[in-house]
Order: sequence, then structure tokens, then C-alpha cells
Amino acid sequence: MRYPTADDIITFHGYIMRRWGLAPAPLRNRDALESAVARPQTAAYYEGADLIEQAAILTVAISQAQAFLDGNKRTAVQTLAAFLGANGQLFAGDSLELAKRLEAVAAQTNDRAAATAAFAAWVRDRVVAD
Repeated sequence: MRYPTADDIITFHGYIMRRWGLAPAPLRNRDALESAVARPQTAAYYEGADLIEQAAILTVAISQAQAFLDGNKRTAVQTLAAFLGANGQLFAGDSLELAKRLEAVAAQTNDRAAATAAFAAWVRDRVVAD
């Protein structure tokens, strides 16, 4: 399994922001980003999370960490595609719908675990072998 590092996420952030015609936003909390990057490995070890679950956990964690001043969801979406791609899978869903689903997870304050599980199920239905 290949996992991104915090530096990889910073690179993804720069790429996606420039792609949108924006300057990369400053990193405001590297510790939060490092924590987000560690979450899928923790879930794999302690919960037996498979690749898709890990991808969903990583995506939600980056989105929720708010490590950058702007572009956190865009960075999370880019990271999902890169993480899956590095592990032989392809996200074949709509990126805008993915962003909307991330917002729905964030809005679910009473049971974020269930919201993340529902997000993972949605992602699973849109992943194909690369």
C-alpha cells in the first residue's frame, strides 16, 4: 500500500489550486495535516480498513483538518484520486458530487463515523481497477 506524505499533500494542494487559476494557500497547521495523513494507516491497523475505506478516511480527514487557508476540499478530492491511483484504482465518479458528499460529512456533527462510512460506500461504487 502506498500512502501520501504531508509533503505530497502540499504538492497536490499547489497543483489543484493552480489548476483552478489560484495561488496555493498558505499552510496554517502542518500538525493537523500530519494527523490527517496518518488516519488511513491507523484505520487499516486497528480496524482492518480496506483501500476504499482508507481512501474515504483520508479524504474526510484532509477536508476536516483545514490545514490550508483555502482549498481544503479541493485538495482532499485531488488526494483521493492520487491515493487510489497510486494503489491501482481509479475514481470514476464526478468530482463536484464528491465535494458535495464531503460537505455532507462535515455537516454531520452528531455521527461523523456513520457519515464517513456512508461516504466510503458512495466512493466504493465509483472506483474501478486502473
